[in-house]
Formats: sequence, structure tokens, C-alpha cells
Amino acid sequence: MAGRGRARLLAPEAQRLLARTGAKATLAWTETRGHGEELARRAIEDGATRLVACGGDGTVHEVVNALMASRDAAGRLALMVLPLGRCNDLANALELPKMRATVGEALLKATPRYIDVARAGGRYFTTVATLGFDSAVAEYVDHRGHPFFLRGTAAYLYGVFLQMVRYRDVTVRLKGDFGVFEGPLFLAATGNTHTYGGHLKITPNAMPDDGLLDVCIVPSVSRWKVLQVMPGVFTGKHGDHPEVSMHRTRRLEIDADEPLRVWADGEPLCRTPATIEVLPEALPVLVPPAPAATDAEQVPQSRPAGEGR
Repeated sequence: MAGRGRARLLAPEAQRLLARTGAKATLAWTETRGHGEELARRAIEDGATRLVACGGDGTVHEVVNALMASRDAAGRLALMVLPLGRCNDLANALELPKMRATVGEALLKATPRYIDVARAGGRYFTTVATLGFDSAVAEYVDHRGHPFFLRGTAAYLYGVFLQMVRYRDVTVRLKGDFGVFEGPLFLAATGNTHTYGGHLKITPNAMPDDGLLDVCIVPSVSRWKVLQVMPGVFTGKHGDHPEVSMHRTRRLEIDADEPLRVWADGEPLCRTPATIEVLPEALPVLVPPAPAATDAEQVPQSRPAGEGR
């Protein structure tokens, strides 16, 4: 279903391109939520060393959880992303091209870039975890309550405006390296990458390999103020608004008056109470070789797994 059927059309093309290089490539179709994780786990057990996720952040989410569960094989495994979903926030953060014509060559020549992964409730994610209003929007979009002709960011924005009327603020306690926030909350977003919903820069300074999580906190405010803040999310300037605070932390402890759903990568992750923590450089993602540079410009693109900064 990824990308309204684009993955179904282009994944076989990617398989054919790989086959022309002499690589053994097996194509496995997902049939329901969670099936991608099962298929990836099976592939790892069968000896696969490269997993190509052909889809959006939800597909990547499932494959990553299978990879992270395979600790014994971590040294030989790597992920590649062919971004074909409604939202491709990890691919955008890594500046991955939609490598249709060159996927075979790119896979064989790609080098690993070790990126951070975040964990909460025994599950892993690579982009942004949401709490409060954003989780309500994510759930609405996931249930496809929006008009069928909307997708990606447009579908997310439709959910935003609808939930603006329906959503009720929650009372939480958030504890991180920055200190403690306690009280009524509109939303809290914890970013390993800078965008969610396709192009919304909720944590604009987040980097997937800096060993930290960026946290955007918006306390309970009037909906009029929310509408004032919202345009800034497209450019990442919403942090300039006095009602918005930005923080960095290695872990975030979350508690609430009632169990709340935390979503990440556009998927349900866990319920509160929960602790989100970053695992620095835990996941090797294959990226195309960097353009040729002069000796003075050359910068290492990867490091061996486990090597410190």
C-alpha cells in the first residue's frame, strides 16, 4: 500500500536491476501491519546481509525493529531504503535519492552510515515520536479518516485541522537532561530526525547521528495561538514563538495522569509511562558514495560499528 501503490510497481523493477548486477535478490510482499518485521526477521535467519525497505517510514519502522532485534547478526547486516511511501522522513533526513534507475549499482557500491536509533517500550524508531495532539493526528491519519485523494503531508494537515476541534489537552510530566516539564500539554515531539508528516520540521535541528534527541514542547495554549505557531512548522521557525520550547536530551521520561499512546514513524509505539532513549550509531544504513572531493574536502562517511567519537 506504500505510496498509493508506487512500491508495488517499483519494487519489482528494483529487484530486476539488482539481478542484472549478479546479486541474489528476493522480493517479499507485506500483507498486513507487522508483516514487514516478520519477513525481515525470516530473511535475516536465512542469511541475508542487506535488507532493502521499499516503502515509507512505516515499512522502514518494521524492518528496523527486525534488524535491532538481531543483535548476534548486527555486524553483518545493513539497511537500505528505497523511499516509496506517503512519508519518507528518514530518507529525507539522510538525503537519499529515489534510486529507481541506479538502485542495483547503488546497493553494491553504497557505504554504511551509522545512525542513531531511539527506543521506547521495547520498540525502536528512527524519525519522530509524538505525544498528545500529534499522536491524535497520527492515529487519525493511520485510520485513513482523511479523504482518499490526500496523501503524505496533505493528509497530515487535514488531520491537524480536524483534530484542532476534537483534541483535548493532557497533563504530563516530562523529565530529560534539560530538566522537568510538568503540567497541561498540547504536544511533545521527540525527534531523531528533523521532520515528520513528510515535510513538517517539528524538530528542525535534529540530526540522526549526533547521539541526542531533540524535543519540542508546546504547553496547553489556546487554539488561536496554535494557529499562529503552525505556519512556522513548515520552515522550522516555530521554535521562535514564546509558547514553544526546544530541548536536547539523551533520554526522556514520560508520565501522565492517564495512559497515553506514543506514536513514532507514523506507527503506534507504546503507552505511558514510558522512557525514550537514544542508541548512538546503532544502525548501519547504506547510502550512495559521496561525490569525489579534493583531499582537503574529504570527510569520512562512516566508521566501524562500536567505534567512539
